[in-house]
Amino acid sequence: MKAEHVNPFIISICKIMKDMCMIDLKIGKPGMTKGEYGATSSLIRLGLVGQLEGEVLLNIDHQMALEIVSKMVMAPVTEIDAMGQSAISELGNMVAGNAATVFANNEVLIDITPPAYFVGTDYKADVPQMFSIPFSSEAGNMSVDVYIKE
Repeated sequence: MKAEHVNPFIISICKIMKDMCMIDLKIGKPGMTKGEYGATSSLIRLGLVGQLEGEVLLNIDHQMALEIVSKMVMAPVTEIDAMGQSAISELGNMVAGNAATVFANNEVLIDITPPAYFVGTDYKADVPQMFSIPFSSEAGNMSVDVYIKE
């Protein structure tokens, strides 16, 4: 996995989480994942088409998802209902748009499919493995999992 394919997503998630949710992320040690997620994970899947093809998953643990939704709807949230799924999906849209801009500034033109929300155990990976960048914060943990078709 090339750094120039992953860095726009790292830059974007850190920027959007700070700007929209007032959450500072700390990056952990990247590694590989097979795309298996727990029942309490909220996943946002974004497809990539254009000069790069693949997919990106925002894997957000339950506690952090509740915090994100609470900040986005400006009210305490205790469950991820349809409104929460919509809010987290919109976060995915913001990350995708920001990443697409970073790619375009580097002369890589991509389109990103609309976000799809999944509960972790409902997601079935279509790819053998993904490059995973973990993040931690006071609100909880998340990762950005990236697969780029070579």
